[in-house]
Amino acid sequence: MENQEEQQSASKQPVEGEFLSGKEMLELERERIKSADKRTDIARRAIEANDAADKRMFDFHMSRLDKETEFQSEQIKVAKRLIYGGSAFLAAIIVLLLCMSFFGTESQAETASILLEKSITALGGIAVYMLGKGALSKLTKPPSE
Repeated sequence: MENQEEQQSASKQPVEGEFLSGKEMLELERERIKSADKRTDIARRAIEANDAADKRMFDFHMSRLDKETEFQSEQIKVAKRLIYGGSAFLAAIIVLLLCMSFFGTESQAETASILLEKSITALGGIAVYMLGKGALSKLTKPPSE
């Protein structure tokens, strides 16, 4: 019985050079179309998956850029507050020293005079250092385009 089934299934498979009937050709064409449809569907799904991955990467990078921008704006706010606070403190010290020089007692005026002289000398030294550093960096740095 098994031999008969094997012979029948073997006889159903086309042999090279054998002509197929119209019904068999139609069935083969349907199978080919189904196979092509499956390949097309797989390709479409792969494209959709790539598009989704690209969208996720775009969203990730945009959120990272937004966070970096927010962080930089916070840094600018902190820097402004530090600059304003430091400037106010220095202005208060200068006003205090000038008031001590002109309206204070003899010892206060002498102390304020010495402090102002030392401060001006220190600022001059810092200015010379910054000037030299800037000139050296201009000389050694290649010109930017």
